[in-house]
Amino acid sequence: MNIKHSNYLNYEVPADWIVEENDDSTSVYNNDGDGALILSFYTIMEMQETIDEHISIMGKNFIDSNHIKLHTSFILDGTKKNKTVLYGTGTTSDNWFIKIWVIAKYPKVVFATYHSEKKTSEVKMIDKIISSIEFAQKSV
Repeated sequence: MNIKHSNYLNYEVPADWIVEENDDSTSVYNNDGDGALILSFYTIMEMQETIDEHISIMGKNFIDSNHIKLHTSFILDGTKKNKTVLYGTGTTSDNWFIKIWVIAKYPKVVFATYHSEKKTSEVKMIDKIISSIEFAQKSV
């Protein structure tokens, strides 16, 4: 199913998955699944650095403030069409698996996290959902 967020973002979710939207974030999950994907949406009001640096700082601040231990360093991928993606996997302070993405097309940023008790094959479907994210040609 195609999901549209505001006037600037589209992404695909399997038809049998649940999408719950509120003012600040969107939860995406399968009732029979292992975890949940949380999407938060931001607009950059002022930026002193490049978009790569900006989303890298966002990712670093998130892992530091939430005591997340990354399995490897964040990976920054600027090869995606119309978006820059920072991502990594780690473990939360309560030993749950987490995957983090910061997806940007200036001035819009989607901050996404997937949490599950342990890493399972469900993360492949989550990766497909994240890969499907497309920003409108003109982000407002």
